[in-house]
Amino acid sequence: MIGSTVTIILFVIITLLSFAPIQLRGSFGPISVDKFYHVLAYFCFAFPLPLSRPKLTIWVALGVMVCGGLIELVQYLFGREPSWGDFIANGIGTILGVMIARQTGLWLCGLGERNVNDEPMNDAWLAKYSN
Repeated sequence: MIGSTVTIILFVIITLLSFAPIQLRGSFGPISVDKFYHVLAYFCFAFPLPLSRPKLTIWVALGVMVCGGLIELVQYLFGREPSWGDFIANGIGTILGVMIARQTGLWLCGLGERNVNDEPMNDAWLAKYSN
């Protein structure tokens, strides 16, 4: 329940910020501040649900990436410019978020030690180790 609530709150915040007329300048070495914030925002957006419900990891990743893509597509309606770079940064943040959340969630539940023969993310494995 808390994972869903946090995800919805982050969705609203990220959507509002995506349409706000904000211009970020500067960089962290080779990475621009704007792209860093995209990775960070989508990492946070993708993190809560797989942490509490590892079984939803793939669906959360797909949903968050589709959401990020749709936001990029409609930004021009709000005076912003859509960007492939932003979409890629969103995807990187999403993938990092769901991967780390899923592994952390399994570890917190005491399921981090699995047999070498277990194939992660197959139906039998998910049924055995998820909610």
